[in-house]
Amino acid sequence: MYPAFVAFPAREFMMLRIASILVVSLGLLISPAVAVSAQSETMMYDHVHLAVPEPATAAAWYSRHFGGDPVDGRTDRTLIGVTRFIFRQEANARPSEGGAVDHLGFSVMDLNAKLRELEADGAMITTPRREVDGLFPISFVVDPWGVRLEIIEDPQHLGFHHIHLRTTEVEATMQAYLNIFGGVRTPMRGSRDAILYPGNVWLMFTNGEGFQTAGSAIDHLGWRALDLIPKMNEMRSKGATVTRGPNDLTFENGMIHIYFIDGPRNVTIEIVQRARNMR
Repeated sequence: MYPAFVAFPAREFMMLRIASILVVSLGLLISPAVAVSAQSETMMYDHVHLAVPEPATAAAWYSRHFGGDPVDGRTDRTLIGVTRFIFRQEANARPSEGGAVDHLGFSVMDLNAKLRELEADGAMITTPRREVDGLFPISFVVDPWGVRLEIIEDPQHLGFHHIHLRTTEVEATMQAYLNIFGGVRTPMRGSRDAILYPGNVWLMFTNGEGFQTAGSAIDHLGWRALDLIPKMNEMRSKGATVTRGPNDLTFENGMIHIYFIDGPRNVTIEIVQRARNMR
């Protein structure tokens, strides 16, 4: 069955966290003769960091078309659902298509109307609307700054929908994300394996070589830790390479602590701990 899509406020997120710990604990109690892959407790998906020439303009564009709200007292970001879209200034970022993070997916109520709206505001339609058996109507566009977007009509899950990765080793890459970030592995609409994170964000995988995200229009992905230092120690014990951090940043609504790691298969990943009163 297709899972129910509901928001994950703090109480539900903590319940999911406890459930993921129980899953791992039960797995460790199984006989050693049974192969068990210990999965990390589930982390909340936090943000996407995009590279554009004019961050404030791009943030306003995404807010206008996908329902974003101001956040952190900054004009270079927008909050869509519970996911931050953060824009850094970069004049010549490589378009995302063909990258390790190939595209981002948004679900809308009326696909045809949204395509007309996006095209009128600078997006280029590269794949017109088509039906996908067992899933939903889809189309592909490229935003004015080279980010490939999949626009779908999935009324069960509106808003920011998914992140689509490219990898030559789909199963191994999926297991790596489960091992580091947790999540719920489940078929989307019963047809395509994906990982679902709190905040209703799917991580999807396509077979193919993908270039490094750093320096591309989708520069990096971000997950949120509740307790950063123990989480980073855990990630190091699982072989993660820390490339930057710790760093502290202060905003008008609180402080954040960050690290960067080399993620699986050419994906740069930021791990962030936010002040508990931050959205």
